[in-house]
Amino acid sequence: MRLCKKYFVCALVFSGAVFFGACLLFANHPKVSGTVIPPALQKFPTEPDDIDRQLGQNFIVGISGSVLDPGTKAFLLHVHPAGIVLYGQNISSKDQLKSFIQQLQVLAMQDTHRPYLIMIDEEPSGATRLRTFVNAFPDSEPDWSKMAQDAGDLAGLGVNVDLAPIADFPFVGNAYVADRVPASSVPELIDFNQKFIQVLHAAGIAATLKHFPGLGFFADDPHMTLPTTSVSPQTMDLSFSIFQAGINDGADFVMPAHGIYEYLDPVNPATLSSRIITDTLRQKLGFNGIVVTDDLSAMPFIPGGDMSLASATVTALVAGNNLLMFSHDPAQTQALYDTLLERVKTDPDLRALAVQNYNRIVSYKNAH
Repeated sequence: MRLCKKYFVCALVFSGAVFFGACLLFANHPKVSGTVIPPALQKFPTEPDDIDRQLGQNFIVGISGSVLDPGTKAFLLHVHPAGIVLYGQNISSKDQLKSFIQQLQVLAMQDTHRPYLIMIDEEPSGATRLRTFVNAFPDSEPDWSKMAQDAGDLAGLGVNVDLAPIADFPFVGNAYVADRVPASSVPELIDFNQKFIQVLHAAGIAATLKHFPGLGFFADDPHMTLPTTSVSPQTMDLSFSIFQAGINDGADFVMPAHGIYEYLDPVNPATLSSRIITDTLRQKLGFNGIVVTDDLSAMPFIPGGDMSLASATVTALVAGNNLLMFSHDPAQTQALYDTLLERVKTDPDLRALAVQNYNRIVSYKNAH
C-alpha cells in the first residue's frame, strides 16, 4: 500500500486542532509517504461530496511560498484540490518541506477527509526541484541502489507522485527534451523507465509517464511556443511503444504534451485532443490510470490564442483529462475554479465529467 501503512503515530486532537507530540500506537493508519494522518481525520465520508468539492478534486494546484500562511490556507479551502504540485518557491530545506507537507496533509484531511496528491518533478538526469537523483549516475550509468535510496528519501518528505519518468525519446537531433532523456535508444529508454517505475513503487511513490505521445519530435520549447509535427506513422508507433511499455510496467499517471501531432489530430494539441487522449491513450494503448495535464496556467497550449483559458480548460476535460494542473498564480486558479463551478452547476454534461473524474480520483486515493 502506498498511502496506507502500519506505523507509530504521534498526535493529539483538541477541539478539531491537531498537535503532534504524544506518541500513541495505532495500526493500519492512513499515511502518505511519511506524513502522519491523525486518527480523528481518517474516516472517509460515506455520503458524496457536494459539487464544489467534487469539482475541486479535478484540480492540481501550485501554491506560493514555503509556509501555510492564511492566504494559502484560504485558497486551498476554497478550491478543495486533489493535490499540490511543488516548485522551488515551496522549498527552503528538506526539513522545512517535510513539515510543510505534513501541515498541508492535515488541512486536506480536515477539508475533504482525503490526502493531497503531492506532486513534484524529479526526473533522473532531467528537471528537478530537490536534485533528488543527480548523484545516481556515476560514470554515466544508473546506480539503481542509489536511485532506490533517493526515492526512499523523497517519499520520506511526503511526496507521493513523481512527475517522471520521461518517455520522450528524441527522434530529431535537436529535440528540446534530449538532455532530459537518460537513454540513447528506444530499447534503453524502455528498460530504464521500467526499472525507475519499480524503484518509485517500492518507495510508495506513483509514477507519471510524460509527455504523451512524445516531446522528442520538437526542437521548440513548449514552455515558449506551441510546437507542431508531421511525424510519420511509423515513427509515431515507435514513440507509442515507449508509452505502451511504461503503461504495461504499471505507470499510475500519464501527462499529455502541449504539442500538435498532425498525424493524430491536425487541429488540437494533445492536451485538448480526444483523438489523442481518449481514442489513442485510453482505447488503443489501454491506459486505465489517471491523465493529468501539464501546466495550464502559464504554458502556451491554446492554438492561435483564440480560446479563453476557461473554455480551453473545459475542452481539456472533454478530451479526457482527469486532473487539471494550474501550477502558478493561485488568484487566477481560484477565479477559473469559480467560473467552472458556475458552469458545472448549469451544464449537466460538464457536471457528469467532473463527477466522473472525482470518482476516479477518490477511488485511487482510497485504494492507495
